Amino acid sequence: MSIWTWATPSIASTVLANSLSSPTTVTITVDANEEKQIVDGFGFSEAFGRAENVFGSAGLSPANQQRLLDLMYDENIGAGFTILRNGIGSANLSDPSDMISIELTDPGLPSSKPTYTPNNNTGQLPLAKAAYARGLKTLYADAWSAPWFMKTNLNDNDGGYLCGVEDTDCPTGSWIQAYVNYLLEYVKLYKEAGVTVTNVGFLNEPQLNTSYASMQSNGTQAAEVIRVLGRTIREQGLDLEINCCDAVGWEDAEQMLPGLQAGPDPAINYLSVYTGHGYASPPNFTLSTHLRTWLTEWADLTGDYVPYVFFNNSGPGEGMTWANNIQVAFNAANVSAFLYWEGAENATASSSLINLINNEIVLSKRYWVFAQFSKFVRPGARRVVASSSASDVFVTSFKNSNGVIATQVLNNGTSTTTIDLEINGSWGWGNREAMMYITDNEFDFKQEPVYMGSDGLYHGTIPARSLVSFITQ
Repeated sequence: MSIWTWATPSIASTVLANSLSSPTTVTITVDANEEKQIVDGFGFSEAFGRAENVFGSAGLSPANQQRLLDLMYDENIGAGFTILRNGIGSANLSDPSDMISIELTDPGLPSSKPTYTPNNNTGQLPLAKAAYARGLKTLYADAWSAPWFMKTNLNDNDGGYLCGVEDTDCPTGSWIQAYVNYLLEYVKLYKEAGVTVTNVGFLNEPQLNTSYASMQSNGTQAAEVIRVLGRTIREQGLDLEINCCDAVGWEDAEQMLPGLQAGPDPAINYLSVYTGHGYASPPNFTLSTHLRTWLTEWADLTGDYVPYVFFNNSGPGEGMTWANNIQVAFNAANVSAFLYWEGAENATASSSLINLINNEIVLSKRYWVFAQFSKFVRPGARRVVASSSASDVFVTSFKNSNGVIATQVLNNGTSTTTIDLEINGSWGWGNREAMMYITDNEFDFKQEPVYMGSDGLYHGTIPARSLVSFITQ
């Protein structure tokens, strides 16, 4: 089992260098003056009852509950995740695997007065409180479906459409405004409970018809809802960003854009963030929008249990696979945020970063990979241009608002590599010493010193098949 520790700087990197003859030297060049997209953060969801797992529903002790929360959200103790994606409930059942609606009864007509019932949102409300107490910056509340009585199929599961959007004809009429009111009531109930929702969404994977909470939509239909949602937020004077549309793949997200950009009152103008998932197609190109883009869900759903493997055979749950995914998303797709599907759950699966097994916390290599980004690349940072002289050594680099540079170097090669790190920019160092943190099959976040040579470059030696973060002090 992995244990979170801060190692005392040692000469392990020198030992690694001496254990192999003539390691390859790769030059990494960072231009700190050439800034790209802003970073909003890293995170995950605890929807569908997983938040209850965090609070001991499957046997986690009170002490380990607090430890787990620290590992997830505390910047100093743990990974410092800054985005939590909540599921807005639509079910009227008490099954913990469902997300319970705040509107449990059908009012009959869209114009009828609704009855709202506050609830803990299947553990997600107390989780949001605990996360904010540890440094959370963004709470994204997203609905997988509208309540059953608002939909064409009269079921919050099995797809169906929101009554009132294009190509729907429901006997009760249009429920668009009622659905908007429902979403904003969720936000208000959270605020009354002392929790701020910063971003709201109303769709999840609208291309799919699934046996769990789901609702379908195309871009034109989504635009109808966005306009009403945006106008209502403005009328009510709410400080709230709208996200859309959590498409099942990056190409699906691109295909929805024309519907959002069309017409005399383009719906895209009401949005703050455009979102997509990585399942059907990965985030490996920039979407055709001026908006910030977030990768809001992606995971290994094959069920393979690989908590301790950084690299074996490039499997979908391995740490190195996710290091590659994150780097491509930021470099090629210019995303501003990257969210795994689940943070922690009581299961032996790769769909989460952390496995909870009775009272045991098992940290996967995926968790350590995300930590090397989320801990050092804080909200408000900017990606800066970085390049590598080797085709099998990938690099991303970020400049935080306090001037600290975080450069992640992924050695996909099969041999130990010496890195010459050159950082260009007029912002200044302040200290000639830096640190590097190594995650591979052997190490979890292994801390090592890095020193600037007389040539003005930072020098470090990194193992084969490893992710290393170089951090200026």
